Amino acid sequence: MKEYCAHLIPEGGFNTIPQVYGNGWMIVGDSGGFVNSAHREGSNLAMTTGRLAAETAIVAKAVGRGYRAQALSTYKSALDRSFVIKDLYKYRHMPEILRHNPQFFTTYPDLIASAARTMITVDGVDKATKKHEIVGKFRKHRTLPGLLGDAYKLWRAFR
Repeated sequence: MKEYCAHLIPEGGFNTIPQVYGNGWMIVGDSGGFVNSAHREGSNLAMTTGRLAAETAIVAKAVGRGYRAQALSTYKSALDRSFVIKDLYKYRHMPEILRHNPQFFTTYPDLIASAARTMITVDGVDKATKKHEIVGKFRKHRTLPGLLGDAYKLWRAFR
């Protein structure tokens, strides 16, 4: 018998990573918040954090240090050197920006879908006219300062 279940994926990013080790434990994968919502990735981060935790445990046992917090502290050091923390740090502002700007989940997906539909529809209208129509829709739903402000926010979050 196989059992499947789903759960919510934490998307708090770098700023919500908890203490990752203690006496007899290390936290890995999405339970530690190792999810990069900007790139919709988590499985590779889970595998990498799991590997780093396993390597830490193997070394701790091999040198006879046991699994006390001091012996497992090298896990945090290994995480800090890995791409996991470097990538999460790079996008650390993204969750906050998305939380306070609902247009990234409402207005923009609708506008982008409409733009794609407009561009691929074969209706005898030239691309320049379609481009003007698309720009008009964007300007109707977001002011020029709003569009520029949103672009700036995303640029800052991705730099």
